[in-house]
Amino acid sequence: MRSFIFGSSRNCVENLFARNSGPCPQCGKILWKKGFWEQIFDDPVVEKENHIRKKLGKIYNLKQVDFPTLRDFNNYLERIETIVMNLTYNIDVEETEAEINRFKLENSELIERNKRKLDEDQIWVLQMLEEEQKRKKYAVEGAGKKELSEKVTSSDKAKAIIDELRESDLPAEVILDRQRKRQIEAELAEKEEAAKRKKSKMEAQQKRLDTASFALIRISGAPFVYRRPELPINGPSLPKPEDLSRMGYLQHVLQISGSRYAGGFTPETCCMRALFDSRIDLFLF
Repeated sequence: MRSFIFGSSRNCVENLFARNSGPCPQCGKILWKKGFWEQIFDDPVVEKENHIRKKLGKIYNLKQVDFPTLRDFNNYLERIETIVMNLTYNIDVEETEAEINRFKLENSELIERNKRKLDEDQIWVLQMLEEEQKRKKYAVEGAGKKELSEKVTSSDKAKAIIDELRESDLPAEVILDRQRKRQIEAELAEKEEAAKRKKSKMEAQQKRLDTASFALIRISGAPFVYRRPELPINGPSLPKPEDLSRMGYLQHVLQISGSRYAGGFTPETCCMRALFDSRIDLFLF
């Protein structure tokens, strides 16, 4: 299951494994040239894990219908993740590879059957590709029909001019000049119609943008009236904030800086908070 990554050292691999196989320069293990691949991800660990998942996906391809219960299928998926982590971080590699070979032998029929059988995701991808091909085919056919129609129309016009030249007593210059005027008028009318369609489309888009709103939905009703909240302290009553200075509560409160005053923080704020914390639930016992 182990393969090795190389980035810009393709020539090194070609030279070391000119006969498609050779010993590793570090550990002496026989390596195959086909076991190397070009690195895609910057992190070698991510690259190795991605490669291992691709190889395991060809063996561990069982579906939920192949298991008697959902728990067995979940245990199977969990075991796959354990195998991936073992091979990625070189944990019990020999035992893990032996387990993979054993699983491959025991479930060879299911593995081969699932290789030939598409799952739901693959079926969906194929359907999307078929629909895209159909859309492209219809677009090409539509363009071809339009081009053919234009050719037929042009041919009919040329035939009509020839017939008029043959049967009419008017000079050829007059007939051709009249035909050119008709062609110019038709082109102008087509351009005007295209401009109208474009303008109508832009107006519809602008209308949608004007009517679209991401604001909160306003519920009509009575106007909002602020009511000061009444906090049940279950203790001695609190003095009013405007009486704190007169009653001497602010003598032991630190002076508030100008920046805090600008933000709405006053000495009364911290004093009322301290009084509330000291008196709350005193009557509870």
